[in-house]
Amino acid sequence: MRALVLGSGMAGLTAARGLTAAGTEVVVLDKGRRPGGRIATVDLGGGERADHGAQFFTVRSAEFGGLVDGWVAEGLVAEWCRGFASTDGHPRYVVPGGMAGLPGRLAEGLDVRQSVHVDAIRPVGGGWEATWAAAHGQTAGSVRADAVVVTSPVPQSASLLVGVVELPDVAYDATLSLMVALDGASSVPPPGGVQLTHDPVWSWVGDNRAKGVSATTTVTLHTTAAVAGARWDDDPAAAAVDLLEAAGPWLGGADVVATRLHRWRHATPVDVLPERCLEAAPGLVLAGDAFGGPRVEGAFLSGLAAAAHVNDSAGHYS
Repeated sequence: MRALVLGSGMAGLTAARGLTAAGTEVVVLDKGRRPGGRIATVDLGGGERADHGAQFFTVRSAEFGGLVDGWVAEGLVAEWCRGFASTDGHPRYVVPGGMAGLPGRLAEGLDVRQSVHVDAIRPVGGGWEATWAAAHGQTAGSVRADAVVVTSPVPQSASLLVGVVELPDVAYDATLSLMVALDGASSVPPPGGVQLTHDPVWSWVGDNRAKGVSATTTVTLHTTAAVAGARWDDDPAAAAVDLLEAAGPWLGGADVVATRLHRWRHATPVDVLPERCLEAAPGLVLAGDAFGGPRVEGAFLSGLAAAAHVNDSAGHYS
């Protein structure tokens, strides 16, 4: 059997690994330049590094916990802290050198094809075909498979399946991520992260040096959904200037060396569906953090469930 996985984030890579382990030939397609989706790290140009998507992850399930224990033992991930303003006993895990190292490891040994902008998924000859046009610097192409697991945000998945199947409506909050490299210490308190609930601009502030991501001080700030919505269509340079001013209290009076602004349109699902995955049509399975929960662990559990569903149904697809 051959399976196609759309998306190389945590859900997609987990699904691909689960399918591969069962002996299925798997192709992973993703429009991004690197695997990971919202698990992302950027170099600001002078060696300053910043996680600008997922900042850490936690463990609540035995399935994920066993895997994370192995990652800790091999040094892939490390415990950062057990809370921010107070300790709640739940470890927050990070990846030394940047969160992108985690999907990078998960992609090893898989047929992952990045920078592929799929524009349609259609049923063909008892299976499925993903197609893409000659655009974005790519030549036109297609991949056929007996089954497909789609892990992109649900609105994006729906746009690929117009006229094929109706998908549930899922709303997402957007986030603007501002990264600021400094020539001195920030004023982010230990352990290097603050989750904000009543701030008019920011929902998160993190110091990547304190996390072991950057050798120099580089701060990541995430806006609230309200600010992201209000500034989404603004000129990015103008938005960055205003947001940098609002970030001042967290920068410790240090001089700014570099800045970068990244926009996450589908940062967090607002309406999480109860199923860990959903078979929308025979051989077409949806997964992602809108199904397993809006966390790294939720995406993992959803990808795991999608692989199990396809593996259990393999006789009906091939």
